[in-house]
Amino acid sequence: MKLILIVSFFFYTSAFGQITASDSLKLTSHTPQKAAFWSIVLPGAGQVYNQYYSPKGKYGAYWKVPLIYASLIGTGSLFLNAIQSEREIKEEYYNREKNSVLISSKWVNYTQSDLILLHESAIRKRTMYGILFFGVYALQAIEASIDAHFLHFDISPSISLHVQPTYYYHTAGLQLRFDFN
Repeated sequence: MKLILIVSFFFYTSAFGQITASDSLKLTSHTPQKAAFWSIVLPGAGQVYNQYYSPKGKYGAYWKVPLIYASLIGTGSLFLNAIQSEREIKEEYYNREKNSVLISSKWVNYTQSDLILLHESAIRKRTMYGILFFGVYALQAIEASIDAHFLHFDISPSISLHVQPTYYYHTAGLQLRFDFN
């Protein structure tokens, strides 16, 4: 339920930036909601979507896709290994309870209470790695949405911030001045 709320937040929020006339046609079809949607459907697709709509090919987002897949594969393999380990420990415990001859040589040095502790530890690892996997998955969709918000934002030198010290009514301070040329 929380994941649905987080995803819907990024679909229905918007930010404002400066838009040039040449970019207005591209911006009408490029939205942060679409970038997040494509990243949810296929990890990394939102980053490629942002690359396609970048102005004059200045922006490069393709380098993020291998990082996304490496992170997902790494956390996914940790998650699957934790699931397999938890199942093996559980199966070994039940085999010992039934006095079966199917006792694995991998667990022969552990007692029943050791197996219970190992099983609890494996469940904690499984949960942690599952949260980590879905966190990476959500993070790449959030990153695509945020990146799409700032894709056409004007960062030219005509917009500037000047900070200078000032002395006003016997009080020292800083003066901030924004210039929009």
